[in-house]
Amino acid sequence: MAEFTFFVDADTYDMSGGHLMAEWADLVEAGIERVEIPTAYGKDLGDRVPVTVTGSATGLRFYARLLNLSDPIQLEELQRVLDAAR
Repeated sequence: MAEFTFFVDADTYDMSGGHLMAEWADLVEAGIERVEIPTAYGKDLGDRVPVTVTGSATGLRFYARLLNLSDPIQLEELQRVLDAAR
């Protein structure tokens, strides 16, 4: 298991209401154990919302795809975290 904090674009987060195109059962099946999304942002979300996810390497990659993660820095850091978890 590994933990990774995704930084999600606040506009995207706000427009989706913080919801993904997956149910909790889908996340668990993919290998996600826990997702922590801050609720103290109110209307001022700033630039990015930190979403901390704990799960298997497969689960974290699945979550990254759900977020349509394309930021090369975050993708590189995710790979570093997954390599360290091995």
